[in-house]
Amino acid sequence: MGLFRFIFSKKFILNLVIAGVFFVGAIVGLFFWLDAYTEHDITIEVPDFSGLRLDEIEAFSDTLEIDFEVIDSLYSTEYPRGTVADQEPAIGSKVKRGRTIYLTVNALLPKQVAMPNVKNLSLRQAKAVLESVGLKLGDLEYQPDIAENAVLRQKVDGEVVKNGETLFAGTVVDLVLGLGLSNKKVSIPYLLYYRVDEALDRIQASSLNLATFKIDTPLTDTGLVRVYKQIPAFKEGDFVPMGTSMILYLTEDTIAIDYDTTFYATLQLPLDSLAIEDEYNENDLNEGDD
Repeated sequence: MGLFRFIFSKKFILNLVIAGVFFVGAIVGLFFWLDAYTEHDITIEVPDFSGLRLDEIEAFSDTLEIDFEVIDSLYSTEYPRGTVADQEPAIGSKVKRGRTIYLTVNALLPKQVAMPNVKNLSLRQAKAVLESVGLKLGDLEYQPDIAENAVLRQKVDGEVVKNGETLFAGTVVDLVLGLGLSNKKVSIPYLLYYRVDEALDRIQASSLNLATFKIDTPLTDTGLVRVYKQIPAFKEGDFVPMGTSMILYLTEDTIAIDYDTTFYATLQLPLDSLAIEDEYNENDLNEGDD
């Protein structure tokens, strides 16, 4: 009975109320302290660092109320060398004061890579290997050799490049390929309405070269440019020697392009199915002389 009487006494109830008030006050005070400490609802907008050098950012970094850190580098022709090419968080994002912005800087020089060993590989395999290390496939040169369409040598700017030599990423590598013992020819790929990069892939897959391309009008959006004319023109049953150069004519007026949907966007056929042997090979000519 003593404990029951104490619980319901005025003294106990008063102490309980006072403790409750202190507890609620502590919770409210903690909430306001955390709000002030974390600067809740106080954010700043991430500025655009694209194209700026690091020393330019450091010059006014104190006024930005944010930090920055370089975490990576790349090589791009879209930005001046030594400037910011990418950032995280993105431009315009809302962040707390003191947040670290992670920057990717455009390298002063392209990354260097070793020339891979593509000798004796097929054209398709050699292209895949070159692109896997950051190199680009250039012109194709054919010469008589028993190893048909296999790589004999690789060149850069007309000079033979040995396996393991150091090149800058993005370097264009020309390949010397075997023509085979017969005068094999390949069909002309259909290129109308393709983008330049798509057309180039089809040209190279057919063991041909891109000589040049011409644009007939000023461009407003390079993504809209398509092939409207090709030389040599596509015709079923027509064949040209391996290594033949093609000329592409481009336009942004894609609506005016008259193209055949039965040939556009079809898969590139394997090289063997595109090729025929010339009607007369060297043996035929020699027999004719007899």
